[in-house]
Amino acid sequence: MLKIKQLSLKLNDRLILQEISLQIAPGLNVIVGPNGSGKTSLLRSIAGLLPIEQGEVLWHGTSLTAMQAPKRAKRLSYLAQNPPIHWPITARALVALGRLGPSESQQQADHAIDQAMGLCSVDQFAERRMDQLSGGERARVLLARALAVEADLLLVDEPNAALDPAQQLAMMQILADQGKAGKTVLCVLHDLPLASRFADHLIVLQDGKLAIEGKPKAVLPGPELRTAFGLAFDAEGHFV
Repeated sequence: MLKIKQLSLKLNDRLILQEISLQIAPGLNVIVGPNGSGKTSLLRSIAGLLPIEQGEVLWHGTSLTAMQAPKRAKRLSYLAQNPPIHWPITARALVALGRLGPSESQQQADHAIDQAMGLCSVDQFAERRMDQLSGGERARVLLARALAVEADLLLVDEPNAALDPAQQLAMMQILADQGKAGKTVLCVLHDLPLASRFADHLIVLQDGKLAIEGKPKAVLPGPELRTAFGLAFDAEGHFV
């Protein structure tokens, strides 16, 4: 169980997140909200990439907030939106970066890498360079790197950016399967129909505050979402 207790974040003297408290269970948990509502900042705060103003983040009762970075890196995996790739390395070499740190045999590392690449259907171009892959292929390789960590907490920011509809569905199915396997997946999305289709739990942010959370079919047509976006939606996440 991931617990966020009264979390507030200030950047450049501006309050970005205000006293957010959540209990996030295993499964696919999706964060939605208008631009600037604090979605990415919340993920980065949980990952320890932004120093919080107040509050605490607990993972199974242990403070992630106070944890040293190397230890925290074994507890969670974070996939940023469109992360840059600075070297023309192969897809397999990039996925292998997810195994940096653990003390293990090469056989154990290879097993984790092969499994992650298979889950994301990228094993067929393992030896191709990243700069030779399409945007969708690169996105799946980056997700494979995150999965290769084998952390029980997976933080994913806008994994569907610039993907075509078929690739979006494939990406969401991978994340949903991770949730069904017992992982706690926390994912930022802008696509409400995809959230309706795949999410186990929906979290809505507005102006850095928690507006509402709950089952997608209950949250999507509710007044809180209408207030947050200034638009009305049905239970499938479509405009009405």
